[in-house]
Amino acid sequence: MGSNDFSSGQARERLEPITTHAVNTITELMHGAGPGRHLITATVRTPGSEPVIAYTWFDISGEDPDVYWYCDIDEVLKVAKAIALGFILSTGSVVLGTSSITGAETVRAWTVNGQELKPNTADEVSQAFGAVFGIQSSAESGLIYQTAYPLPSSAVA
Repeated sequence: MGSNDFSSGQARERLEPITTHAVNTITELMHGAGPGRHLITATVRTPGSEPVIAYTWFDISGEDPDVYWYCDIDEVLKVAKAIALGFILSTGSVVLGTSSITGAETVRAWTVNGQELKPNTADEVSQAFGAVFGIQSSAESGLIYQTAYPLPSSAVA
């Protein structure tokens, strides 16, 4: 066996910190979302194949200490797996769409940068949505583009 050959146990040991970091990242993303109905979409562009896309809806109502969460944990784990793949390949993005309790529709986004999600500015989110959907302005789309909040960094090597 060559020096780059790994047993399944060794591979699992190398993947565990990345997977843990992805779960922590999506947990922090959900905690920062605030009250409302939310949609997280993770997209990873894999070389030579179709993109990997995972999404989940979740609801948050109330405020600490009386906050109420509703989500499908299996769907959340699919998004965490997509984020972990993005960290491994150092490519991808995460978009958080929110329908607030006031009825406002907002969008925030992050770009995979190594093994972390780099917050995009409101202008970057607006430009990306305009390029993908042909939307010229937030008035045209009815969306409010927001600067994303910071998420935890990783010490994964």
